[in-house]
Amino acid sequence: MKGKESGEKYPLEEFERFFDILAIRDESQIEREFKGIKFLKFSPIIEKAFLSFYLHKFLWQKRIAVLAGVSLYAVFGILDTVVMPEVKDALWFIRYGVVCPLGVLFLLITFKILNENVIQVLHLFLVMIAGLGIIAMIYVAPHTKSHIYYAGLMLVVFYAYTFSAMRFYYASISALSITLGYVFLDIYFVKTPQEYFIANIFFLGASNFIGLPVSYLLERHIRRDFLLTMLLAFEKKKTDKLNLKLRNISYLDGLTGVANRRRFEEYLSREWERAKKNKQPISLLMADIDFFKRYNDILGHLEGDECLRKVAQTISKHVRSGMDLVARYGGEEFAIILPETDEAQAKTIAERIRKDIEDLKIPHPLSEISEYITVSLGVATLIPRNNLNKEVIINMADKALYSAKSKGRNRVEVFNN
Repeated sequence: MKGKESGEKYPLEEFERFFDILAIRDESQIEREFKGIKFLKFSPIIEKAFLSFYLHKFLWQKRIAVLAGVSLYAVFGILDTVVMPEVKDALWFIRYGVVCPLGVLFLLITFKILNENVIQVLHLFLVMIAGLGIIAMIYVAPHTKSHIYYAGLMLVVFYAYTFSAMRFYYASISALSITLGYVFLDIYFVKTPQEYFIANIFFLGASNFIGLPVSYLLERHIRRDFLLTMLLAFEKKKTDKLNLKLRNISYLDGLTGVANRRRFEEYLSREWERAKKNKQPISLLMADIDFFKRYNDILGHLEGDECLRKVAQTISKHVRSGMDLVARYGGEEFAIILPETDEAQAKTIAERIRKDIEDLKIPHPLSEISEYITVSLGVATLIPRNNLNKEVIINMADKALYSAKSKGRNRVEVFNN
């Protein structure tokens, strides 16, 4: 996963994406990683996720740190002019010809390459070059003034351990390399007076002594925070799944397994608005089991419930998955929402439903029109307009259903004004 621009909170949803990518199925896979915190290293696949997180979280801090560092490096050119005008050109070549351009180049690269390890390596070399640049200035400066630039090395060391957002191993390599490089170059080339040299070593050593544990603890804390957030995101994902399951359950009719009235209302509202926006027709079928109260009274509620389930299952065979919706609208009444369906198509579907339910041949001892269970259906179709609401199509389908019942039942009627 690509690192995003830093400076915004890393959302839990980003962690949730890791779980599918990393095939994480339970918390124990994450909890086992805590033992790797002290070594600042996770298992390869979790480490990859951490690097993506780290890049996202600290990329802008790296950029700001480099920008600030380059700016300070450039501003100190004033010191060159005031204190060492005799070697200003050589000092400015190091500042403005080497270090500052490389800093600007690094900034540009961070907008093109979003790879945490690559950026860390490049940052490491930039810090080392900045430190070596100061050592070169110490070498170029007149012997009596060379000690003035030594404090710059301490600034670079502290930069590496703290402000730079470099991870511990990279920060320590760059800072220790600068320290050892100073010792080597001073002994063999610069040859600072002994009292200055010893003092410099003490201060540089103290800077590393303070900086190393600070950098280590910072990264350790970040890694621990990463794992804790992963656990939190994992719990959120489980909770979201449970909530979705509960929500789906709350949308179902417990007896028939199709959508309930609440789901019907929400789905019709959504599809009504979508049809209005797209200027597409939407159809609504209302179906009612003929003489169902008599069936229930004579055969009992168990048979009645089984009849409702069979009717619901039969209706469901005639809808498009993920597009249409079958809902139990009332006791023995069902509603079928058919988006992007014109009147002729809706009537054809209604007729198929009517016929298939009759073909179930569920015996009905007290029906006045058939020896089997039958249904009456009303069909309504509209292209929604701004001055209409969804109740209009419900009333139309209801009136069509009433018409089907009044004309003898076991039939399909389409609403007509």
